[in-house]
Amino acid sequence: HKVKLEGFTRVMHEYMAAADLIITKPGGLTTAESLATGTAMLIVNPYPGQEMRNTDNLLEAGIAVKCNDLYLLGKKLQNIVDDAKKLKSMQKNSLEYGNAD
Repeated sequence: HKVKLEGFTRVMHEYMAAADLIITKPGGLTTAESLATGTAMLIVNPYPGQEMRNTDNLLEAGIAVKCNDLYLLGKKLQNIVDDAKKLKSMQKNSLEYGNAD
């Protein structure tokens, strides 16, 4: 799978729309962008407070997987990528959650 690391950009919405999954911390703006584009999330080391609450909501909605141990990040990512049904379900849940009435 092709991976591209990007610094500051003004076209994040384009990257999000093209991505199957993002590896990220669940801050408010990133979470909103992910939900708006139906992008699945692999959450890494959320901070206590808002990020933990966002994580709980995303996990319960079937949008994200959490990784608190960077040693396991590759395995968790591979598990998602190898399971097309799970990935599609996460993306569908993300889009529905982000576009709920």
